[in-house]
Amino acid sequence: MTRGRTLAWLLAAAMAGMAFAGAALAQFPEKPLQLVTPYPPGGSHSLHAGIITTAAEPHFGQPMISVIRAGGGGVVGANHVLQAAADGYTLLFGDPNLNSLRPQVEKLAFTIDDFIPVARINYSPWVFVAKSDAPFKPTPQGMAEWAKANPDKFVYSSDNVNGPTHIVFLLLEHKTGAKMKPVHFGGGGPAIANLLGGHTMAYAGDPSVVGEHIEAGKLKGICVTDEQRWGSLKDVPTCREAGVDIVFHFWRGVLVHKNTPPDRVKKLSEGFGKLVKDEGFLRLIRAIKSSVGYLGHDDFAKYLKGEQKMLKDLYATLQK
Repeated sequence: MTRGRTLAWLLAAAMAGMAFAGAALAQFPEKPLQLVTPYPPGGSHSLHAGIITTAAEPHFGQPMISVIRAGGGGVVGANHVLQAAADGYTLLFGDPNLNSLRPQVEKLAFTIDDFIPVARINYSPWVFVAKSDAPFKPTPQGMAEWAKANPDKFVYSSDNVNGPTHIVFLLLEHKTGAKMKPVHFGGGGPAIANLLGGHTMAYAGDPSVVGEHIEAGKLKGICVTDEQRWGSLKDVPTCREAGVDIVFHFWRGVLVHKNTPPDRVKKLSEGFGKLVKDEGFLRLIRAIKSSVGYLGHDDFAKYLKGEQKMLKDLYATLQK
């Protein structure tokens, strides 16, 4: 083979390889995606994941399967995603607890830099609730006063150590000087079940989890950790209105292994951008008293970096 023919053959082969790679990339995804929920069923994560996966296929060209890998307050699910191939097919349904706070204040097998943010789906405040027959006045100060008058007896349901419920109760203690005891149940589902069962006295959770129990009269809404009253829970005051300055937002978002190809991250982000505008998705989201607060990859990355610093500083203050 002459030098000219060899060069032509190599050039043709290279162009064919590029075309093949481009076609392969354009076809992503070519098989079902897995959305890994790192918490038990019954909490806000599993509710939202079920809705996302129900509406996902038209926007990704493949089904999306909801997979629960609970344990270790989310650590089992996070590790599961990191141990899978970094090809964009295994997605973590993350949150501030797992992706902003805990890797900075605990010894975990992963760091905040091991995941790439794909898309924030939404955020919500937390709602303090108590049983309707609780022995204290259903206000933040009422809880604090009872806790002070009954040392070591105020026991509340918590999702996880350093999780969102734990953080907002630490904020309540910080603001009021009260001391309250958490029982960590590993997720919002078991936490709310134990409150309803009378094993604990209070909880703070997502509106999608506590809202139906407030409407049914099983729980009393005490206050919402937002700047304004929340959606269909208009009768529940903000914590500021109730006399305690607590604002806390909890997001739900999709992240992938840090080695996932950037083009796949981009395509996934665009898919979620279309998903959150889907009428069927929006109808189901409203049914669980939730909302949409989408951020694409770039904006989510900026948001996450700022939040990680803020939560680390906040945690340091609360632990003093």
